[in-house]
Amino acid sequence: MIVSFGAYTATGVAAPIFFGYAAVILIGALVLGVRTGLWLVFLSVGFGGFMIYADAYHFLPDAKEYSLMSRLFIYAFFFFVILLLQKTAVDTTRNAISRANTSEMMYRSFLENISTVTYINDTSLGSLTTYVSPQVIKIIGYSQDEFLVNPLLWMDILHPADRENVILENNRTSETGEPFLMEYRLISKDQQVVWVRDEASLIRNEQGQPQYWLGAWTDITQRKNSETAQRNVVEALTRRTIQLQTAGEVSRAATSILELDVLLSKVVELICSHFDYYYVGIFLADEKHEIVVLRAATGEMGQTMLNFQHSLPVASSSMVGWCVKNNQARIALDVGEDAVHFKNPILPLTRSELALPLRARGDVIGAMTIQSDRAAAFTEADITALQTMADQVANAIETARLFDDRSRLIKELETKNAELERFSYTVSHDLKSPLVTIRGFVGYLREDARKGDMIRFDNDLARVINATDKMQNLLSDLLELSRVGRIINPLENIEFSEIIKETLSLVLNPLMLDAIQVEILDPLPIVCCDRARIVEVLQNLVTNAVKFMGEQSAPHIQIGAAGFDNNSGYPILFVKDNGVGIEAQYHERVFGLFNRLSSDNEGTGIGLAIVKRIIEVHGGRIWLESAGRNKGSTFYFTLPFAEGEGN
Repeated sequence: MIVSFGAYTATGVAAPIFFGYAAVILIGALVLGVRTGLWLVFLSVGFGGFMIYADAYHFLPDAKEYSLMSRLFIYAFFFFVILLLQKTAVDTTRNAISRANTSEMMYRSFLENISTVTYINDTSLGSLTTYVSPQVIKIIGYSQDEFLVNPLLWMDILHPADRENVILENNRTSETGEPFLMEYRLISKDQQVVWVRDEASLIRNEQGQPQYWLGAWTDITQRKNSETAQRNVVEALTRRTIQLQTAGEVSRAATSILELDVLLSKVVELICSHFDYYYVGIFLADEKHEIVVLRAATGEMGQTMLNFQHSLPVASSSMVGWCVKNNQARIALDVGEDAVHFKNPILPLTRSELALPLRARGDVIGAMTIQSDRAAAFTEADITALQTMADQVANAIETARLFDDRSRLIKELETKNAELERFSYTVSHDLKSPLVTIRGFVGYLREDARKGDMIRFDNDLARVINATDKMQNLLSDLLELSRVGRIINPLENIEFSEIIKETLSLVLNPLMLDAIQVEILDPLPIVCCDRARIVEVLQNLVTNAVKFMGEQSAPHIQIGAAGFDNNSGYPILFVKDNGVGIEAQYHERVFGLFNRLSSDNEGTGIGLAIVKRIIEVHGGRIWLESAGRNKGSTFYFTLPFAEGEGN
């Protein structure tokens, strides 16, 4: 009202007091509040508009001349009002700044004293750190300044196993603006592993533009360690249950399976499948305890090694060899760092290996190798349980061997009994015939002597002598057969070609060599055998080939090798002829005692029985193949390799 009255009485708009409306508006806003201030704005604008209108149309009264004192009073009043406005504005601004500082201090104090680490990253793809709360040093050992100096430090300390996944998720959320939430590991300054839960949100301004990422690291290491410990306990209990179950099944197999090969195969499959190992194999030592031979193994790799009779020396050049030599378990938690480990190209995925001795009655009879495709796959509990199983297996092996020996003895006794029966038959028939002949012709000799008929005497005497020779041959062959398997010369390593040459020099004279083509096929193996006995075998087979050549116009004999036996791995040798041949129904019979295919043939029928006995004593086998009459015959037999040759 004062401003309006002064402006109305003093030249209107041109009066200095007209600008008092601005002071009125400011005072109203500061003192009376926003709503009242708005009313004062409207009133001031209204009165101001009226003054302009009145001045334009000369409605205003003549200007009143104010005295100097009145003007001073008016100016002093407005000066006071301006000072009041300035003070009010300063106080308001100061209070606002004080409140902002207090709020910021409280917020910073809150952020910097909670256990969670807060951080601010920019919106670039690399998410550079622009702020991190100082308690970060308590969690990972790096200070606030180190993060600000190196904005990518958070990437540098990511655990190698988590780095790729974290960076991929960070890039994804940076592009999409979605909240970031992930649990991962950091490597602290003292090289400890720290688990954190990372939660971050993208902060935008009022226009929706991305400003920065506000996030928090929460230390969850204790929770993760508890979870890991709980998981380890569960795994340990589960593994212990599996160990007990496997041990029980191995024990049942050891007591119920008496066939050695079946037992060993069952054991390795049980251990491999129950413990989820990469490979399990069992080696058994030879009689001289110089090498160990693989007898059972798992998987295609194991079958491959079994096919070529994989063996290792009892020495320190391999895990298994060292184990057998020293009668101790050997473990390689990382085969790349263990110089004793045998690097087998057939088992390329092996990362850790355990070799356990098989002990029975105080002696080491072999070893069990257990391999995993994980490093450090064996715990102390595993080793203890597996060694217990290995001891059970060793005792079962000895039991199975005793059973095999017993079975073999029973089979030999059955064979002996059958031979004794055949012998009794021979004595009662084959030997009876010469005795009858001798007895009959002795009476003729007496009559011839009484009559003085010397020509008939000589003929009858010749028949008596032939009968005694036949009896002598039968008795000699029976004696020879009884000696095979009991009396044997020392075994030696010898090239089979030398045995062939020695045999041919004994059997074939120069005239026979001219009439019969003898072909020796190379290559020939080196075998381990009783030289004299194998010469006897070959001599018998070559003699039969010559004897039963028949009316063949171009007699031909081949001697050579034909691959390896699938069961034993021994080389297969053969003697082949193009003679009269043998029909299929007689292929087994020819190896029987006193069996002759024709009564017209000379001999006792014991020769091939002796040959079969000699081959079996050497651990081999013999068989016959023939397409039939006049198709020739081939006698195949196997002999063991010379030591060190079969591997």
